[in-house]
Amino acid sequence: MNAPSKADPSRLLELRAQIDAIDESVHRLLMQRAAVIDELIKVKGTAKKGAAFRPGREADMMRRLAERHQGHLPLTAVEHLWREIISTFTALQAPFDVVVGAEQDQVAAMEVARFYFGFSVPMILCETPQDAVAAIEAGGDRLAVLPIGTLAHPWWQGLETAQVVARLPFFTVEDRQAATPALVVAPPLADPVPPEIALYAVDGLAQPPEARDGITVVAEARYGTDRFSAIVAGADRPEDIGLRLGSGLDIRPIGGYAAPFRPTP
Repeated sequence: MNAPSKADPSRLLELRAQIDAIDESVHRLLMQRAAVIDELIKVKGTAKKGAAFRPGREADMMRRLAERHQGHLPLTAVEHLWREIISTFTALQAPFDVVVGAEQDQVAAMEVARFYFGFSVPMILCETPQDAVAAIEAGGDRLAVLPIGTLAHPWWQGLETAQVVARLPFFTVEDRQAATPALVVAPPLADPVPPEIALYAVDGLAQPPEARDGITVVAEARYGTDRFSAIVAGADRPEDIGLRLGSGLDIRPIGGYAAPFRPTP
């Protein structure tokens, strides 16, 4: 067996110097970004709640990141770093908290919230999703991360002024970290834009809804003794939901989100 070749010390020093120079450049660019944020705050201010949170713009940024990404560095690692940067600078413009509601796996719920919002933003773990919704509806600069799927309680029935603004995770990647599906709920945004995928709360169903042409079931739960509630996505108007799921239902829009993105391998 051939012995491993000995590394060239001068080449190692050269490569390490390149890494140090790149690290310094990254740090300087982050400080430059912070200076631009300072100027942005002076120009536009952040008096209105939700003034700094732009889920549609962030989705566009993440798509561009995925499209230009190449090499062996995992995309999810870059996503996490970028999300940390975005959330930190968003909080510099307008500080906010994130409340997390989970029915069962609180660790997984906190994991996806931390992956998306980073470690610079305060996290508040609520005992139930309903408590998280109540915290948002009570006012203040907060966002909530809430579960979807088949649940024990329809937390969306507590939404009054708050709306769904994002779905997590955004990148659809095999074997990804922080993969627990969730929705982000926020108070009314300062500059809302129509979501790519609209969501509706549907109450009064006699049985759990099934996906059908034009409708995707995002979450469902029983309430009362013989009724079901659901969050559905895909149709453009409440009337379209009624035509597909049946008459006599209580249907209302509750926001929406940017379409999840599957990067090209």
